Amino acid sequence: MVPVLSYKPLYQNSFLVFRRKKCMIRSMASVGVFFIALSFLCAAGCIAQETGLEITSYGTITYIDLEGGFYGFIAQDGAQYLPLDLPDEYKQDGLLVDITGVIDTDVMTIQMWGQPLRILSITKHEGFTQSDSWYEGETSFLSPEEELAITTLQLRSSTALSKTLQDCDAAIAAYAAELKGKNLQGPDAQGYLEKVAKSNPAIFEVSLLDRSGTIIAVYPEKYSSSIGSNVKNQTMVASVIRNPAPGMSEYFETVEGEFAVSIIYPVYSSSLSVTGYLSVLLHPALLVESSLDSLTNGTDLNILVIQPDGTIIGHEGSLPATVSDPSAIQKIADLASSPVGTYLAGYDMLSLGDVVPSGEDKTLVYWNTVSLHNTSWRVMVF
Repeated sequence: MVPVLSYKPLYQNSFLVFRRKKCMIRSMASVGVFFIALSFLCAAGCIAQETGLEITSYGTITYIDLEGGFYGFIAQDGAQYLPLDLPDEYKQDGLLVDITGVIDTDVMTIQMWGQPLRILSITKHEGFTQSDSWYEGETSFLSPEEELAITTLQLRSSTALSKTLQDCDAAIAAYAAELKGKNLQGPDAQGYLEKVAKSNPAIFEVSLLDRSGTIIAVYPEKYSSSIGSNVKNQTMVASVIRNPAPGMSEYFETVEGEFAVSIIYPVYSSSLSVTGYLSVLLHPALLVESSLDSLTNGTDLNILVIQPDGTIIGHEGSLPATVSDPSAIQKIADLASSPVGTYLAGYDMLSLGDVVPSGEDKTLVYWNTVSLHNTSWRVMVF
């Protein structure tokens, strides 16, 4: 069985817990004083204390070398959490733990990594946990050598792509941290965005948004017509405004007609209030290409990277060039309703349409999942 490297579970047993405090008014004062007091209560409102999602998972305590260094928790599905009250005895890089906690959407942190998590319970993880995220479907006969080759490539490609995403994200996080306390509309903004854009060949546009989601600076200059546009209705922008934690979008078409994924980080003032957002647009096919280049050399195997809904992100191997055509968002519709769309990893005989040579109705596919900020990509090997 190939180990699941990461990430986002598509179905997770979790629930919202709401607690409401009743506002009670007691007064022995005169009617006039009563109405004055009542007016203050109406202005303030009855504050309902709301907790976030409660999660229970096992995963790894990991030392993160950002903002002076701190310990994070990476769950089995690849989701990243920032424990707010991690006991000292659990501050061990690589330690496997079982953890239950509540995501705190109200707290602000300087780390700009993961979702803040208030720990309810934590213990060292013991033994093997059976996962229901692995799917074993129909298979064709493979020799031991062929099975080793395909599963090894699956593991290598998933690891390489995961590292590329993590490295790219860490660089963007560092750039966002450098903006802390800076004037986002100052004269140096353009030069700074240019530096970010040139740090990675996959980046084609970088912009600064104010707190309302309005673009206030952009690079390169050919996109300057977008300055002043409010993009708060874009799914990823709306999410980061609502909960100021880093995020990566799904594949989408920009207002300029480009096809991209976006990584967005909040930018903070010196007093840790949100002053705006750093938005980086990338061509995902270039990320895939840089990660998987040459991995299929000397084999007749192929690697295809998709979203769980079947949207094609990129590929490596002898697949048609149209598979990663940058002029359109393409889907293999059947994959969304197949085990690939549901299970984090596994194998099955699948119909890939025009991706494979005509005449082959189904192909044996092994797949795994990588993720960044809870946005999943499936890595398929066949």
